[in-house]
Amino acid sequence: MTTQKSVEAQLESLSEQLEAKLEKQQKEQIFAEKANLMFERNLLAFKKFFPEVYERFLRYNPGEKFQLLLNENGTANIIDYETGVPMYSEDPISQAKEQAEKNINAPILGRTDHSKVSLIENPLDFCHIKLMKSMGSVYLEAKQELELNNTLDEVMPSLIVFGIGLGYHLPYLLDSKKISFINILEPNEDYFFASLFVTDWQEILEHVNQSGSYLYLGIGKTEVEIFQDIYERSRSVGVASVSFTWFYQHYPSVTVNNWINQFKVNFHQFFTGFGFFDDALMGVAHTLGNVDNGLNLMVNHLSQVSVPKYDNFPIVIIANGPSLDKEIEALQSIKDKVVIFSCNSASTALIQYGIIPDFHVALERTEQTYHFLKDYLPESARSQINFLTTNVMHPSVSSLFPWTGFGLKGNESATQLIQLSQVLGKHEFTGSLSYCNPLVGNTALSFACHLNFKNIYLFGVDNGYIDETHHHSKSSFYYNDKGETVHQPLKMGKQIVLPGNFAPSVLTDEFMSVGNSQMEKLVDLFVPKGTHFFNCSNGAKIKGAIPLKSEDIFLENTQVDKYEVIEFIKSTKFSAPYDAEKVESYLQYNEFEEFCSTFANILKEDVSTRGDALDALLKSIRYLYSFKDNAKYLNIFLMMEGETLYTTALLISLLYNFGDEEQIMPYYLKALQHWIDFIDAAPEYYKANIRLCK
Repeated sequence: MTTQKSVEAQLESLSEQLEAKLEKQQKEQIFAEKANLMFERNLLAFKKFFPEVYERFLRYNPGEKFQLLLNENGTANIIDYETGVPMYSEDPISQAKEQAEKNINAPILGRTDHSKVSLIENPLDFCHIKLMKSMGSVYLEAKQELELNNTLDEVMPSLIVFGIGLGYHLPYLLDSKKISFINILEPNEDYFFASLFVTDWQEILEHVNQSGSYLYLGIGKTEVEIFQDIYERSRSVGVASVSFTWFYQHYPSVTVNNWINQFKVNFHQFFTGFGFFDDALMGVAHTLGNVDNGLNLMVNHLSQVSVPKYDNFPIVIIANGPSLDKEIEALQSIKDKVVIFSCNSASTALIQYGIIPDFHVALERTEQTYHFLKDYLPESARSQINFLTTNVMHPSVSSLFPWTGFGLKGNESATQLIQLSQVLGKHEFTGSLSYCNPLVGNTALSFACHLNFKNIYLFGVDNGYIDETHHHSKSSFYYNDKGETVHQPLKMGKQIVLPGNFAPSVLTDEFMSVGNSQMEKLVDLFVPKGTHFFNCSNGAKIKGAIPLKSEDIFLENTQVDKYEVIEFIKSTKFSAPYDAEKVESYLQYNEFEEFCSTFANILKEDVSTRGDALDALLKSIRYLYSFKDNAKYLNIFLMMEGETLYTTALLISLLYNFGDEEQIMPYYLKALQHWIDFIDAAPEYYKANIRLCK
C-alpha cells in the first residue's frame, strides 16, 4: 500500500525532473538561438575575409558521427570522433583558458640553429658566404654567452595551432600576444563547422586584420597538403613566417599527431633552396654568355610538336645512386630501345660499360662543371653525347658537346630577363622547367616531362642509400678500381629516414630529401597529363611513380628507331625565339641602386625591442615583395629574394633564440649591421660582376 509520503516524494521527484527537462529545453532553445545568430555572423565574416570558406560551409552537412551537445552550464561540447566521448569537460571555457595559460607559460617552440653557418667554406669567394659567416659568428657568440630563450615575447613571429575543436582556446591565444604569422589547422571539417556556432570567428578575423597579421586556415586537409600549403606560403610571404614558431596542440588526435610529425621531418625544407645574391648574379652572367653563344632554348611544352609514336617512346633517366651498380646488365640489354638521359656523374659509370648516354644532363652552374666533364668524360664519348642544361650553366660547358639544349631555370633573375625579352618582343613566352632542382635528377626528370614524353623510367635515382659506405655507383668517379671512396660525397643537413621504393626505408640527408620531394611534386603535376613514371631504383620511394624492378620491364616492339626520337627532340623542341640583343638592356642598374638604398634605410630605423626589430624586418620583406608582381622589376626581386630570406631567417632566429629582450639586442644590431653593409655595397658589386662567369 502506497503511503501519502511516498506519493508526495514521487510527485516531487517527477516535478523536479520536469523542471530539469524544461530548464534543459530552455537552455537548448537559448543556445540554438544564439548559435544560429553566431553561425550567420561568422559566415558573413568569412565571406569578407575567406570567401572560399564561406562557400564551403554555407550548405555544409556534417557526417553521421556529428554530435554537438550542451553541458549543464549551457556551454557547448562535442563528441570526439576518435574516443567517442565529449571533447571537453563540463566547463570548457575554464578548461580552454587553463590549457592556454599552461602552454603560454611553458610553450613548445620550433626554432632553427644557425651555429654552423660561420664554418662554411668559401672557395669561390662569394660575398654571400662572407656575409653568412660574419652573421653566423655573431649568432655563435650569442649562443655561447646567453641562455636559450624558452619564453614567449609580447610580439611573436609565428604561431601554428594544431586543432580547432570548438575554438574555445583561440581568443585566449590571439589576445595573449601580437603574432605576425598565424596558422590555424583543423583536420576535421565537422569540428570546424561546429565551431562556427560556438566561437566568435568574426571577432577573431577582425582582430587579425586590424593587427596586420597574416592568417592561414587549413581545414580538412591531409598532413602533406597542410605542410605544402604552409611551405608555399613561406615562399610567398617570407620564411620569417616559420623561423621561430610557437606550436600549440589543442586536443590529442592521431591525425593531428601525424601533422606534427610531418612538420618535424620536413621543417628543414623551409630553409633550403633559396639561392643567394652571388648565385643569382652568376646566373645572369652565365645566361648572357650563353646568349652570346646562341642560347638554344626549349620551346614551351604546350606548343611543342606532338607525334604519338615519338612521345610514347621510353625515356630512361639514369642517376648515380648506389642501386645503379646492379642494373648495368639490364641497361645494356635495353640501351638501343630507349633514349637515355644521364645525370652528370652517372655518365662516368655508364661509359665504362659501353653505354653512351644520348643526353648528358647537368645542373651545377659553376666552371667546375666544365673541368669535371673535361677530366672525367673522354672526348671520344662526349662527341657522341648531346647536352641538356639550364640557362644559368657556365657558358664554356656547351663547347664540350656537339649539341646543347637549354631549359629555363625558375626563380632566377636571369630567366626573367629572357622571358621579359620574349614578352616585350611579342614572342611566345617560354615557361621555366618545373621542380628542376636541387638535384641533377630533378633537372633530368623535368626535361623529360617538359619534352612531353609519356613513359619515363628511373634508374639509380635513389635520393638516398641503404648502406652509408655505398653512396653512389662504384663504377663512377667517386670510387677507385678497388671500390674504395676517393671523392667524398657532399652531405647537407641531418640524416633522415624515408620510405623505400623496394626496401622498407632508406637513409638520406636534408638536401636529397628535398630533391625527392620535388620529384613527387613534378610527378603529381604530370600524371594527370598522361605521363607514366616507373621507379626502377632501389632507393627512396617517389609517390606517384610505380615501383618496377628492371626484370619486369616490358618494352613493346616498335618500328621507331631511337635516333629518330633524338633527332625529333633536337629539331622540333628547341630554338624558341627571344630578343638576344635586348636581354642585357633590362639589367636596370639605376633601379637596383634605388631599391638597395630604400631597402637599407628601412633596416636602419632605430629599434630597441624584439617587437620593433621584427616589425622592421617584416617591413623590409614587404618592400622586397612589392617588386614580385611587377614584370618589369621582377629581376630585382629575384636578385635579392634568396639573400633576404637567408639573412632574415638567421636574424629572427638570433633575435628570439637567446637571452631576454635587453640581452639580445646588442647581438642582433651587430649582425644586422653586416646585412646593411652588404645591401649598401650591392649596387657596385652588381655592376662590377654582371659579366663575371665563375
